[in-house]
Amino acid sequence: MKSVVVVYESQFGNTEQLAKEIAAGIEKTGEIRTFLSKPKEIEPTEIHAADAILFGCPVHAGGPTRGMKKFIGKLGKEGLSGKLTACFETYMGDHKSRAVGKMEGMIAEKLSGLTLVKPGLSALVVGFRGPLADDALQKAREFGSDFGQRLLTS
Repeated sequence: MKSVVVVYESQFGNTEQLAKEIAAGIEKTGEIRTFLSKPKEIEPTEIHAADAILFGCPVHAGGPTRGMKKFIGKLGKEGLSGKLTACFETYMGDHKSRAVGKMEGMIAEKLSGLTLVKPGLSALVVGFRGPLADDALQKAREFGSDFGQRLLTS
């Protein structure tokens, strides 16, 4: 059975909801297990056994959270070649794709052995603390399902 680690940061629970829906979409295949974790709760060495890793966080100060940037930097020393990856974010206002774009750039630079299999998912948060926009959870589940199918056929 294949496995995916979903690493995320969430301040008000919106990105966590997204991570859980993405994981549910991945597991819908019936052939993949997912593990959710926050960057501070998982050691980079624990990711070696996984077939794929997803990165998610809210847009913070125009990019990924400090914790996510630090975590991606630490992974650069782990030699994770051959694994699939994708990114997701929550955003407000006109900040769409700012964290996803920067995380994808960091992955290309620091984790060049990972294969980015699909464009990142951006989910709108309505109001400072949420909730997520009406279609966000459905899009997250579809994102996860598509990612899972790509993992199974890789």
